Formats: sequence, structure tokens, C-alpha cells
Amino acid sequence: MHKLRKILLLLACSMAFTSCIKESDTPIGYVNFTIDPNSTFYYNLNNVGGYEYFIGGYKGVVIFRFSLTEFLAYERACPHCHEVAVEVNKSGLILECPQCGSQFVYTDGSPVKGPAVSVLRHYSTYYDGYNLHV
Repeated sequence: MHKLRKILLLLACSMAFTSCIKESDTPIGYVNFTIDPNSTFYYNLNNVGGYEYFIGGYKGVVIFRFSLTEFLAYERACPHCHEVAVEVNKSGLILECPQCGSQFVYTDGSPVKGPAVSVLRHYSTYYDGYNLHV
């Protein structure tokens, strides 16, 4: 009986630890694409401070033009909710989760409001003067 109790306790503990996704465990999606950020197809990226949404990653990717030669790319999955995509709010400077209300600064993806404590997943970018590689 004592052995059965230990097995049930071990089973219950393992289920409790594996059933929850930690905030830092946002699922990773595949990202590998190249765009011309100066084309009219991505006109929102033609100017500093502009952004565009892209398919890829887990819940999508958002790219910001930080300067003429610098771009920032983030996973859109909220690190707190995981299944909800963050959206750029009206200011164009904050990404916000429509479900939990967490807000993130576009300059580094750090949380500034809400229950989220983890930063948005950042994707590497390389701009060669013509094409942006994410």
C-alpha cells in the first residue's frame, strides 16, 4: 500500500509539472525568409518606425524598422498566453496581447505592463542594404 501511494504521488507530481507551459517556454516556430523592405509591397517598412506582420514563427512575426539600416523582428506569440498573437497598438511603439493585456516595448521586446514577465522572442535580422534576411 505504501509503495502504491508513492507511485500515485510521483504520477500526480509529474502530471502537474508537464501540464503547464512556463512563460519562458513559448513554442518555437520556423523562421527563414528574405524581403526587400524598400519595395512598395512592404511600404510600411519604407520609413523608420514602420512595421509589418509576416507569416512564420509560431504565431507570426512582426518586423520594425528601427533605423535606415536596422530592423527588429519578434515572435508574435505572447509569452504569457502562448496561443494569442500580440498586436502593435495605435502608438506604433507597443505590442499588446489582446487576451491578457500584457504590453511590450518594440525596441527590445521587454514587458512593461500586464502579467507577462518574459520578453518577446527575438529573431536575428541581417540587412545587406537591399534585402532583409530574417
